[in-house]
Amino acid sequence: MTESNSPFSLNVGTQLKIPSQAAWDLFIQPAQANWNHALQSFDATLGFHTGSILTMKFQALRGPVVMKFEILESSPAQCLVLEHSFRHLLFKHSGQICVRFVEQGSLQCRVEMQYVLIGPFVTRVWTEKKLIVNNIFNLWLESLKLQSERL
Repeated sequence: MTESNSPFSLNVGTQLKIPSQAAWDLFIQPAQANWNHALQSFDATLGFHTGSILTMKFQALRGPVVMKFEILESSPAQCLVLEHSFRHLLFKHSGQICVRFVEQGSLQCRVEMQYVLIGPFVTRVWTEKKLIVNNIFNLWLESLKLQSERL
């Protein structure tokens, strides 16, 4: 994850009453669109392995948002790093999502999600991206928490 101390980063997390491996399994579940309120659909070229391309359709306040991510790092039950690119004023910008699964005892873990925006005109797009990503992260973590309680 680059620039984790950036002023253009967003951090959220939640506590789950399941081990980190179970949280990882929920997070990469192919049918999670059935219970995940943040994610309408996703398609993965090689699953959740490093180098795979994920096409995700998120539910946001303004309607569906489709993003393509490359998996930069995939360490089961520990860390998942995704990156997407977009252009603003003809310049390439990128956003990275880092999801960490922190084991806290044998039956609990903390899931932390971080979004970092990088690019030359990041100050112009940060306010809008922050609202969209914050909404997606909150829906995703709440859905993950509710689904973990059903296990």
